[in-house]
Amino acid sequence: MWDQHTSKVNAGLIHCRKPFDPQLPSLLMIHGSGGYKELFRMQVNGLEGRVNAAAIDLPGHGDTPGPSMDRVPAYTAWLATFLEAGPVRPVVLGHSLGGAIALQIALDRPDLISGLICLGSGARLRVMPEILSGMKEDYVAHTKNGLAFSYSDKTDRKLVQQGIDRMLQVPPEVPIGDFTACDNFDVIPRLGEIKLPALALVGADDRLTPLKYSQFLVDKLPDCQLAIVEDAGHMASVEQPEAVTEAISRFMAGIKPAAV
Repeated sequence: MWDQHTSKVNAGLIHCRKPFDPQLPSLLMIHGSGGYKELFRMQVNGLEGRVNAAAIDLPGHGDTPGPSMDRVPAYTAWLATFLEAGPVRPVVLGHSLGGAIALQIALDRPDLISGLICLGSGARLRVMPEILSGMKEDYVAHTKNGLAFSYSDKTDRKLVQQGIDRMLQVPPEVPIGDFTACDNFDVIPRLGEIKLPALALVGADDRLTPLKYSQFLVDKLPDCQLAIVEDAGHMASVEQPEAVTEAISRFMAGIKPAAV
């Protein structure tokens, strides 16, 4: 069924190896700023047999043609087109910027999804001006510093370096646009409108979108659970992949299969 979406909208997508099972709930995972679908490879594989899991590249990222964008509503409109192109009405999981997109589509097109998971995200994602200006002035230096800060101090430094090396392969205008989109995002006044089941999932050591961001979602959304991943920072899906997978699986067990 995922293939029906990609046959109409050119998007990079990875999904479970087993055939799509309409008796299982479905999940679409969206990466954060400057990211790519493979950041969720371990979740896609780990959820096999329990969830029809897939991960997508946003425009201008990975295998999805550009250009990239600099506003959350623009990314959300593109995602709506992708979802409209096929029958799957998944839970949408978004990491950081992806979480903003998940919240926005829950507001704009709740008919297209069956729930949302915000991983290391929030209802407002202000970016310090010095970060944006620094990335424009010296992309390499600020990428190295920023990504190192994104991981828990308990995370293997080799894994951190791999993340830095991959991000440095991304054209600077892509993450700069993504961070600009985050900086302009704010749906705090509208959170009460979201009636879909939700999960706020966060690394205990996340310094970019700390626990208080997720707790705010739990307090303001009508139906939102909280899950905390120990020994993980902002990049929890790769720092503690098994724990993140199990938290997702527990939430998805309460979601009914949904398709057109």
